[in-house]
Amino acid sequence: MGFRGGKLLYKKEGRNISVDFVQSMETEDFSLSYGESSEYGGGRTSVVLTPKTTFTVTDCALLTDERLSFENPVFLNGYQTWTDSGEVTLDYRIPKLNVLAKPLIGMYGDYGFLKSAHGRLHSWTYTYIRNNNDASITLYASLSEKSGYTVFEYDNKEKNLRANKDCKGFDPPVGVQFVMFDFFTMHADETTAFDSWFAAASIPKPRVESCTGWTSWYNYYTAVTQEDVLENLAAYRSRAFPIDYFQIDDGFQETVGDWLCINKKFPQGMGYLADEIHKADYKAGLWLAPIICEKKSGVYKKHPDWVLGKAGFNPGWSGIFYALDFYNPEVQAYLREVFDTVLNKWGYDMVKLDFLYAASLTDRKDKTRGQVMCEFFGFLREISGDKVILGCGAPLGPAFGLFDYCRVSSDVALTWEDKFLSALHYRERVSTFNALTSTVGRYRLNGRAFLNDPDVFILRERNNKLSEDQKYTLFMINSVLGGLVFTSDNIDEYSEEQMALLKTLFSAETKKVISVEKTELVTIRYTVGEKAFCLISNLNSFKASAKVPFPAVEQGTGLPFAEKDEIILRPYQTVCLQRMKEESE
Repeated sequence: MGFRGGKLLYKKEGRNISVDFVQSMETEDFSLSYGESSEYGGGRTSVVLTPKTTFTVTDCALLTDERLSFENPVFLNGYQTWTDSGEVTLDYRIPKLNVLAKPLIGMYGDYGFLKSAHGRLHSWTYTYIRNNNDASITLYASLSEKSGYTVFEYDNKEKNLRANKDCKGFDPPVGVQFVMFDFFTMHADETTAFDSWFAAASIPKPRVESCTGWTSWYNYYTAVTQEDVLENLAAYRSRAFPIDYFQIDDGFQETVGDWLCINKKFPQGMGYLADEIHKADYKAGLWLAPIICEKKSGVYKKHPDWVLGKAGFNPGWSGIFYALDFYNPEVQAYLREVFDTVLNKWGYDMVKLDFLYAASLTDRKDKTRGQVMCEFFGFLREISGDKVILGCGAPLGPAFGLFDYCRVSSDVALTWEDKFLSALHYRERVSTFNALTSTVGRYRLNGRAFLNDPDVFILRERNNKLSEDQKYTLFMINSVLGGLVFTSDNIDEYSEEQMALLKTLFSAETKKVISVEKTELVTIRYTVGEKAFCLISNLNSFKASAKVPFPAVEQGTGLPFAEKDEIILRPYQTVCLQRMKEESE
């Protein structure tokens, strides 16, 4: 768990120059400081470059001394919220997006700026190697992405790991220190390693508590109306359900980008709905996509100088949409006005901020991609004041310590998997399976970087193609691993069984995740108060078996099991086992 040296490649006056380093050094072009220290039981490695003349960085990397094995899984963190993330083995291949789809949806991920060679795997901001012998991990994690993203790359031919800086094409200012690398390494159990990483990064615990709520999106989508919101609000209010937030999603605005122009479906305006939500004793949330706009929007038509370029394709809007230039003072002034109106004049308590990846799609010579994103997220935190931010469509590293809640998965779908988008190798696809994979993979961020949003659960029958097993699996994994647990269901349509399951969200006892294991099955051990549980989920399309970990009774059926009994799970089925007390207890 150390480093064998680094390499800096740069271009000066038309010449390509390569420099290897194993310690601090001086050249006629730059000075480089290399340091290693011990912190919080782990190691800190920092490399700082100070240019003496003008040049363009083309690559910089540190090679670790890790010797990898195909038997030990590695964790890959996807580029942003929606990108699939989880543990894989070295023989895994990251799928390449279909070339025909790239012009429309390639902007959502790292397809356009990170070229991963055959036999290589990459992970953004952090990664770890799992030791199957003792359940420990070796963690490699960036302490800050303010100078640029850290990308960890595994080579399954050489069986080694290197750390790269995402800074190709960057012109570091002469005489100004550029932090090439600043990251933390530790070999320990998962809890100790992740706690030590965030302590070393000086990222405080989230200031908010776990919460529940309703959001309009996954039932009404852009067709949502004022009446829909009021109908659902009345359903919750009449039952006095203690949810925290009522959040209105996309569909209230005239066009994407014109956030203060409210459409006819909301005749009494957005301030009126915030007031109604508050009267029901809930907090009010509103969706915004602050750094994008549609071509038909007033923002695009009146301010073409605000627009940088294409940011993606959304069939629910008018097709192609565009990214705004965050560094344009007029854009910043507009966003300040929008946030002041939403949060202070209309009175919303939370903003769900979406499609945030678009802020750094355009290459710059004076700033790296990570630097742009960190500065943009800092700006969003500033203009939100002390109100709550739920981030989405966001690279995660820059959000650490700034967002209160953050999505850690793709959107769920009304089906288990989108076979067409999966066939295109689209890693950010709307997919329930994709969402659950990342929710499980990124669960260690919950309560450290922010509180995790695993996206919604869906229990309703109408407008939903998930099977009963799939709905229960989605509900249980989200409710156990999520720090923010929302639904879009109209609970007036619930059966008695669905209502009883919903009520389990509101336990007054503290829930604590003990361990999460992902093999063929997902096994989650957790406690609620003094009661111990084990959740076993089969995300696959085939049957699978598991051994019961302790004497238990199955929730819902009351079936008893002895320790090491074999249990067969149907495709997509989840069982929740409550540990039975021993007679001596």
